Amino acid sequence: MMTRRSFLALIVAFVVFAGIATGNAIEKKQGVYEYVVRNVPGEFTAVVQQLDSAFRAAGYQVLGTLENAAPEGCSYYVTVLAVYNPAFGKQLLSRNPQTAPYALVDRIIVFQDEEGTHISIVNPINILRTVLMDDEGPVAMADAHRQELRKVIEGAITGGKHTTRQYGQFRKKGYIGRTMGVMAGGPFNEKINTITATSASLEEAVNAVKQAFANNSGKWKLRVRYVLTLPDEGIAVVGVSSPSVESRSFKIVGAGSDDSREDFKCPGIAHAGAYPMEVVLRAANGKTTAEVTDIMYRMKMYFEDAGKWAFAKNMTMPGSIQSEIEDVVKAALTQ
Repeated sequence: MMTRRSFLALIVAFVVFAGIATGNAIEKKQGVYEYVVRNVPGEFTAVVQQLDSAFRAAGYQVLGTLENAAPEGCSYYVTVLAVYNPAFGKQLLSRNPQTAPYALVDRIIVFQDEEGTHISIVNPINILRTVLMDDEGPVAMADAHRQELRKVIEGAITGGKHTTRQYGQFRKKGYIGRTMGVMAGGPFNEKINTITATSASLEEAVNAVKQAFANNSGKWKLRVRYVLTLPDEGIAVVGVSSPSVESRSFKIVGAGSDDSREDFKCPGIAHAGAYPMEVVLRAANGKTTAEVTDIMYRMKMYFEDAGKWAFAKNMTMPGSIQSEIEDVVKAALTQ
């Protein structure tokens, strides 16, 4: 029979447990993007430089500070910092070397709108759940990394309003289903497409791909925006994008799921962290293989809040971009 003392002890234990659970639990529902600081004071390029310096000081590799293309008629600036944390990258690759390369590079978005200059990040929890196919193990690791990104940004910026408000597509899990039952769904590992293979070394393949994109005259004029080379792992991640891809994407997505931005002139630039896209080169057994994700699927990862009709009306765009990537890489590496 339970005594009054044991009953009270049980109540106390329940309250403590509940407090721990609510205090430390990671919300299942996560947006693709998360604001860190809004209404940042200072000149735009100075803010970008402050972030660049802060990430370098924190031990990150800054792969590039990439000016993005806003839609036609938009006078606001947007820049993406592509950064890489070697320690976190090793953790990801040890977890899933097949899919992790597509989530190694973090992207920090600095953009303007009618309310001022803002800084947001691509949310590691949302993206890693998809890339690592709902492996629950790395969720706490992804959240710790998210907090570290925030800490670096907040430490670099004086003033502004700190916030954790998220935007973009909100998901409770990593798995992405098909739109209208037909478009781009399934586990991430099934969306990795092999483009070609070559006997060239990893370094030779990277150089060939860079040169080929520099000379690319295709419809989208895709160019290399950054290169992350990890020779010890036999992996290189080549980020590609172009002004025409970016500006059209931002126009299509508009405010997305964020109703508070509906009346802004060019709300879609808040999604700039969707780019660049990744071409992954892997060296093993005397050859180097080039891969890319299904671009329609990748568009859904970052732009799904545009809505299904936006995808339906622009469904030829992702395939066209993917064809250009594959054509350029094949021309570079086919011997």
